[in-house]
Amino acid sequence: MSNPPGGTRPGAAAAVVILAVAVDMFLYGSLVPLVPVLPAVDGSPGAAGALFAAYAIGLLVVIPVAGRWVDRVGPRAPMLAGLVVMAVATALFAATVELDGALGLALLLAVRAGQGAAAALTWTAGLALIAVTHPPERRGAVLGLALSASGIGVLLGPLLTGVLADLYGLRAPFLLIAVLVAADAVARIALIKQLPVHPNPTPLRALARGPQVGLLIALTAVGAAATAFGEPVLPLHLAGLGLGPSGIGLAFGAAALGGAIAAPLAGLLASRFGPGRVAAAGTLVTAAGFVLCGMPAAGWSVTGLVLVGAGSQVILAPTLVLIGVLAEHIQPPAYGTAYALYNLAYTAGLCVAPIVAGTAAGLAGVPAAMAVAAAAVVLTMLVLLLRSRPGRRVRASS
Repeated sequence: MSNPPGGTRPGAAAAVVILAVAVDMFLYGSLVPLVPVLPAVDGSPGAAGALFAAYAIGLLVVIPVAGRWVDRVGPRAPMLAGLVVMAVATALFAATVELDGALGLALLLAVRAGQGAAAALTWTAGLALIAVTHPPERRGAVLGLALSASGIGVLLGPLLTGVLADLYGLRAPFLLIAVLVAADAVARIALIKQLPVHPNPTPLRALARGPQVGLLIALTAVGAAATAFGEPVLPLHLAGLGLGPSGIGLAFGAAALGGAIAAPLAGLLASRFGPGRVAAAGTLVTAAGFVLCGMPAAGWSVTGLVLVGAGSQVILAPTLVLIGVLAEHIQPPAYGTAYALYNLAYTAGLCVAPIVAGTAAGLAGVPAAMAVAAAAVVLTMLVLLLRSRPGRRVRASS
């Protein structure tokens, strides 16, 4: 695809978005091994769930605005705004991480919501930037690289944060995060150029009537919920089984690695067998993982966490097929709005799952909470299998 003079080159667009989503997910995952030792959380599953839900609420509030902003002015300004918000929120998080009591928790919740707002801008603008700078035949591969980069961020965030916190204290991980944010800033400022925009962006409600939108929203929300359900309560569970921040970081890193391996294979299978059937297989793996997560033995619990990491990505992988179909069923293609709708569905899962997990674990314990999650994904699997029809295929356009 040729670009206008001064426009963002496809290679530069891919590089900056890959780095941006990797840093964003590194920052998101860095909280996981810190949960058991945060003074403001004080071992409370409800407080831990609220921290993860606050991130999702920040996403939920900003995403609709981000989608229309991207379609109106192009990806550059929203990407730079996301960078500023992320830098400020990260600095404030480092400053408040050792506070305790109600004030400490309130400040952490506000900061996590700010990080979610930054992520809304970064993801919506970043995915739209890839879509607008790459032709359909190459877009899917580049989007796959971006999602793989986010998996690397999820893998390394808990792992490195846990090790640094064990060795040097709660604030030590933020020195590494500051370096990553600085590199991200250089890339966004130097590589993203202004691109042509359409003066009349597509309303979100217009895309909500597009092809396969119900399946897209369902798969995205369920996959995100499966990913997020264990994040507030399993660190506390694993800490009770004798794991420290480093061990918890390794466990969640292994789960992210399982997801990174499973996602590309699931994407290929989705094009051949249909997204519903592939996602149904992912729900079966995820349900088995949740059952194991609740076991009172660290080995079984970690094994279950890895299965959940792989299964949730198998649920999510088919959405890459569906999002391109949705964005391009109208002209001009509404990439910003389409990815805003996708991110809204993802955020809904991120928002609800931690609250349900924290509440269920607080009332009935972690094993019961994991059983609830397993039952929910099995129900999803049955619905997906009933929706599937022999011979039905979704043809990729991205």
